[in-house]
Formats: sequence, C-alpha cells, structure tokens
Amino acid sequence: MNADPAPPGCRPGPAIQALLGVLVLVVGLWGLPAEQYIGDPQAVRMVTWSLLERGRLDVPADLAQGAGERGQYFVQNPDNGLYYSKYGELNSLGYLPAMALERALLGRLEPFNDLATRTVLLNLNNLALSLILAGLLLALACLFTRQPALALVWVLATLYASFGWNYLRAQTTELLQWTLCTGFFWALFQLWRSRGQGRWLGLVHLFLVGLLLTKAVYVLLVPCLLLVGLLVLPSQASRPRALVGLLGPLVLMALLVAGLNELKFGSPFSTGYTQWVRERDLFRGDLWAGLRGFLVDPQRSLFLHQPLLLPALVALPAFFRRWRVEAVLACGTLAVFLLFHAQTANWAGHWSYGPRYLLAVLAPATLPALLALEWLSGRLRTPSGAALAALLGLILAGSIWLQVQVNSLGFFTCYQVEAAVRSFPAPRALAVLQAQPFGVVNGQLRSFVRTGTFPLFLKEAACELSPEQTARLAGAVRQRTRGNRMFFPGP
Repeated sequence: MNADPAPPGCRPGPAIQALLGVLVLVVGLWGLPAEQYIGDPQAVRMVTWSLLERGRLDVPADLAQGAGERGQYFVQNPDNGLYYSKYGELNSLGYLPAMALERALLGRLEPFNDLATRTVLLNLNNLALSLILAGLLLALACLFTRQPALALVWVLATLYASFGWNYLRAQTTELLQWTLCTGFFWALFQLWRSRGQGRWLGLVHLFLVGLLLTKAVYVLLVPCLLLVGLLVLPSQASRPRALVGLLGPLVLMALLVAGLNELKFGSPFSTGYTQWVRERDLFRGDLWAGLRGFLVDPQRSLFLHQPLLLPALVALPAFFRRWRVEAVLACGTLAVFLLFHAQTANWAGHWSYGPRYLLAVLAPATLPALLALEWLSGRLRTPSGAALAALLGLILAGSIWLQVQVNSLGFFTCYQVEAAVRSFPAPRALAVLQAQPFGVVNGQLRSFVRTGTFPLFLKEAACELSPEQTARLAGAVRQRTRGNRMFFPGP
C-alpha cells in the first residue's frame, strides 16, 4: 500500500459554496414535506419529549406500550422495568432544537404531534442539516479533484440524483447519520494526508462517537481509524504517546456506550435489538438473497438508487492507483456494510425507500466518479467523449426524474397502494407492482390522478378482477395517492 499521501485537490471558492447553499435551500423549500415520517422517528422524538418535559431518558410505560409491540421501539429494562428507546441517544438529541423551539412557541409539548407547527420545525431542522451535509460533501469531493465545478456536480448528483434526496426530506435519523459519516471520512482522509495531525484525529474521534451514539453498527468504522492511525504513527520515540492519543478515546467511547447500554437495557453488551420477537435472531437472513437485493432488486438496488456507482466502478482502478489508502477505506467500508446488512433478516429495512442501511457509507464509494467526470470534461469535443457525457447525463436526469416522483407523493404511498392490491385476489397485478421501482410507480400514480390513465398494475388487475372490483381497487389507489409537498400540495 502506498505510504505517501496524495496532495490536496482544490479549495472551493465563495462562489461555488454560495451556489451550492442556494441550490440546497431552493430544492429543499420546493420539496418540504407536508406530512411527518411515521415509525422509528416518532419513537425517537418521544425520548426528546421525555428529556424536555421530564428530564429523563426513559418514557412512560403507557406511551411505550402503546407505540408498538414489545421491543419494537422501546425496550423494557429487566432490572427496573423502565422503558427506553432502542435507538442511540444522539438521534433524540438531534430533534432537540426543533422540539425545544416548539415548546417555547406553543408553551407546551406533546409526545405525539402531527400538526403543522412541528412539521415545519422538523423540516427546518432538516434544511439546516442538509446545508451542513452539502458543505461536508463538497469538502470531501475537493480532496480528489482540482476542479471545484466538478466537485459541485458530484455533490448535486449525490444529493438529488439518488435516493438520498428522500432522506433530505424525511424527518428521520438517516440524515444525521449521513452527515456524521461524511464528516468522519472527510476528517479521516485529512488525517491520512496530514500525517496524523492532532486536530484531524480529534475530529475523526468526534464524528465517530457521534455515529456510535446513533447506531451500534458504526463500530464497523473503527478499523478504518485504526488503519490510518497505525499508518501515520510517528517515530519510535513518541509512538507510545501517539498510541494513547489514538486508542484512548476509543476506550472512552466503548465505556460510554457500555454504560448507556447498562442503564437502558440492563447489560453493557445488550444493544436493545433482541427484545422484539422479529429481531430476536438478527442474523437469520439469507446472505445471497440480501446481496441479490442490494444489487438487482427494483426497490433496493444500489446501482438503480445511486447511479454514480456506475462511473465510479469504471474509474476505480485509476482512483486506486492515485489514492490507494482512500480507495481501500471508502470502497472497503461499503463492502463490509453491504455484507453485514445482507445477512440480516431485515436487510431491506421494512417500509423505507432504497438501500437505506447503506446510505451513510455510500457517498465515499462514489468518489472515483470524479475521475470519470474529469476525463469526460477534457474530451467533450470528441465524438466518444460527447457521447459518453450525454449517456451519463441521461442516466442522472432519469434518476432525478425518479426522485421527483418519489418526493412528490406520501412517504409510504407505494406500500399503501400495495396493501390495497393485496386485499384483492389479483396476484399478477401485485407482481407487476412489485417489479417496478417506486419512482416509476409514483409517476404512473400521479398520471392516474391527473388524467385517469391506469398504471400498469391496474391494467393487469382489470384482467383478473371483475369491473366492479377493478373500480373499487382504482378508487382505493386514488385515495392513497396524496401529494406530500408543503408549498405544492398536488400530486
């Protein structure tokens, strides 16, 4: 492995930074959702409410028991009987600014609230995080290109030509994790290139502890830090001190996480993910089924939901020759997370959009696409270069179209429509629906509401059902097709 860190790429000027900020705000305001994302984030915000109203990490038993099955969202501590969220504490702290402001504005705070005030404040929270994420992505991209304009293109494609756009809007914890993970890799690469400067090591530790306090799975990032830390260790005389600086914070992190696990779940080694009956055997999944899903499933395929992976794969050999350590860290991390999640029973992530469990670690693996963009930008006047640039542009434009369709309707529209189809004896229609990406389905649903043109699955249903049943199903589908934009409510 090459021991000489590569020189820095470029520094984005104020114009590029301002343009990125304006675009993120404009697109963010266009897509502000009119509804809140239900499920996990609601449970996480119940802990935020408990912190603000009760000054406690646990939630009242009646609220925890009414939220879902035992262990689904809240785990009962076997020692004291109290109920704690199985999700990391930083997830709840991430909602603290919005909910504290709600309490100040309204004079009260409810554990559940789907009114406009909370929705607006949560949306503003997402906008602020989106700006931070965009800035970190730009800083990360500029480490690998000397052309700030190409870095800007990569950032915009990462944010809006991928399934990540959905999580910029959804009031879930994925955006916080994505932001922290991007910061982790940016600081890690800077640590490598600076030969172990203390400020970068401190930042890496800071981002890492934040990730560990959102989700235990990010312990898989610890080997990345150890690899870089060992590669940049100083001379023998000061090596013990450097080792303490590298390993000491990791020990403190382990103690912090173990202490919180003991407090919440009654054991320092419990993660809270085994009390729910559906997750009792977390790794009972089929590895090959999970891998196939992440590669070719129309609802979870990495390549369909993040098209930058295609040029990144083509440019990976050249990227590896230029930045070996960074290539191993970025692509190796994605491979490790892919294998880890593929073997779990819930690799698809229940009701969600795209391969959400891989969202946070996906962007660094697409960094080789910057070399492809550089190659294309230098050959736009040649027939082959122009043709390839046009092809890539069409792929990204098609993905943007898919994301617009997804982000125009309710977060769970496809699942709700699927439930409606399941209630009828129409197996072929259900198969047609499930074989299409959510963006394609949403596009057909929007057209159905506007023009009355049946989606493909309804056309298939019409061949299986009686006219009366088809009409009832079409009515149920239309009822479930609702717009989900605050300023542009129509589907």
